[in-house]
Amino acid sequence: MLGQLSILATVLVILFVIIVYTSKQKSNKLEGRPLLDIILGRLKIVISFYQATFGVLEAFSYIKWPESLALIGKYSEILQLNVLQIAPLHCPFPNLELDAFGSLFVMLGVNTAAITLALVVYGHMKLFLSQNKLSDGQKVLKTSQAKELIYRNLFFFLYITYLSTCSKTAGVLPLACQTVCLDEKEENCQRFLKVDFNVNCTGPEYHQLVIVAYCAVFYITFLPTASWIVLWKQRRKLCRDISEGKNEISHHQETSPEAVTGLRFLFENYNSHSWYWELIETVRKVILTSGLILVGGESRAYVGLACVISGLYGMFFAYKRPIADPFENTLMLTSLGVTFVNLGIGAVSRIPKEGVPSSIDPYVDNITFKALVFVANSLVIGLLVGKHTVSFSL
Repeated sequence: MLGQLSILATVLVILFVIIVYTSKQKSNKLEGRPLLDIILGRLKIVISFYQATFGVLEAFSYIKWPESLALIGKYSEILQLNVLQIAPLHCPFPNLELDAFGSLFVMLGVNTAAITLALVVYGHMKLFLSQNKLSDGQKVLKTSQAKELIYRNLFFFLYITYLSTCSKTAGVLPLACQTVCLDEKEENCQRFLKVDFNVNCTGPEYHQLVIVAYCAVFYITFLPTASWIVLWKQRRKLCRDISEGKNEISHHQETSPEAVTGLRFLFENYNSHSWYWELIETVRKVILTSGLILVGGESRAYVGLACVISGLYGMFFAYKRPIADPFENTLMLTSLGVTFVNLGIGAVSRIPKEGVPSSIDPYVDNITFKALVFVANSLVIGLLVGKHTVSFSL
């Protein structure tokens, strides 16, 4: 576990240094986007792709995915900041193994801890500034900068954990229960969670715990809705600032400028007429992950439906071109294309063996196929690393 975390940290540090160096070199030559916006905008695309990849593999867990794709999906869960994946405590301590509700509670606890930590840090910073001998104007400025920093880090953290919270919430709702019968007449039947057959959906304990899931539904609905409302109130100013290339949000009497600056990573890399696009992107990812868990069909039809939705969205994105930066637009199109390919692989994997010619079947799971799948799913982060490596060498 330590070795895996060390490798992951090393890769992230190298990627961060390359992006910082190349972006700084570019900003020295011409005035453009702030360095932090470039970093968050591109990391957002990469993280979203691998989170969606893990979500698709989890939603269609009944499919025997290629080993190379399953391996990528396994480590993609780390990007959702799932502490049980990063530090599986149930390995050294079997008594700490959690069921589906336990995993949901841990994820909600992580989100709550992040919000609490942000409030504590802000309180300490405000107390520290109040004790310094600064003028009223300087105190207001420093307080505003502190709020912007805290908002930005908190909102980006909640953005990363959002998909995981959605999938774990969907996995324990009544719609995610499956009926299991012990006889052919279907007289002796019980309902269990599909994601965890240790949880009985008909017991009183389940009905008590599912109340927490309904509260989580309110959270996952409130977060994007509140963010969209905050940005919608300043939509005219946002469109003007994006089109003019301004890096700061001016004050608006109805909306806190610090909150809008903290949400800047949601809209700054889109063009002025598509400032809302991240909301559409979030809906797509939730449908492909949590929505499929609730539908619960274990057939090729549902894989095909997800494939059609993914393909249509990719075509719509290519037509609209909402991302202003050409490289980031290509990066996003690549991630959408690879997601479509992954769903296509899942649809093919559901074809019965007797329906595949004997001359083809032995080659379906060979080394070449695994290598192609691995290369395709490494293409998104490969493009990002290659882009900045070339710029770094120049």
